[in-house]
Formats: sequence, C-alpha cells, structure tokens
Amino acid sequence: MIESAGGMIPFICHVFLILFGGFFGLSFAFNKNFVQNSLGFASKDAMFMGRPLGFLMIGVVLMLIATLFQIGGFTSPNEVIGIMFIFTIFAFCYNLGTTLKIFESFDGNDWPIKNAIRPLIPMVVILIRYFTL
Repeated sequence: MIESAGGMIPFICHVFLILFGGFFGLSFAFNKNFVQNSLGFASKDAMFMGRPLGFLMIGVVLMLIATLFQIGGFTSPNEVIGIMFIFTIFAFCYNLGTTLKIFESFDGNDWPIKNAIRPLIPMVVILIRYFTL
C-alpha cells in the first residue's frame, strides 16, 4: 500500500488528507454549531449550508480511501487530490481577498485571517505529496 502511494511521505500525506477532510466533513454535516463557532456564520441558513458541504467532503474522503486501498479499480488519487488543490487555491484567494477587504464580507464585518490560513493546511500537504512522488 505504501509502495502504491509512492513512498512513505506521500502515504502519510494521503492519510492526513483523509483524516483532515473526514474531521471537517463530519463536523460540517453533523455538528450544528460548527459553522457558527468555526467560521463565524451565525444564521440558521449557514448551518443548513454546511450539511451539503460536509457530505460533499465525506464523498471526497471516501474516494481517497478507495484510492488508498485500491477498492473498485480506483488506483490513482491524482484526480481527487488535484481537485482538492484547485479548491484550496480558490478558497485561499477568496478568503485572503476578503481579509484584505478587496471583496466585501457577507455581513460587513472584518474577516479574520484564520479563515485565509485554513485552506493552506491541505494545500501544503498536497504540495509536499506532489514534490515527494
């Protein structure tokens, strides 16, 4: 399994992406206060927005698990990880733009820098995985 992932470091990065995405996916889908406490969206609409996002993230995690164990003929995680990388680039750019007040925030308040830093975590892991293959 480690050899098929490309070595020990890509394997560890793959497992980290599964755990990171699984935590956020399950939190978005099943924790009613996660969107409010973590992202600062206080409306009930935001809580219901988090559920589909959580189930989408759980689907990505299931695809990563399928590629890790090579279930159902899925042997290459490059497509799934590539989509995750593009998503993290867009999320970082938008959050950085909102923090720097290039874009307007949804409620007119200042946007905390922590929201711009969060997408960098999986982005760095994906870059480490890419450069160690």
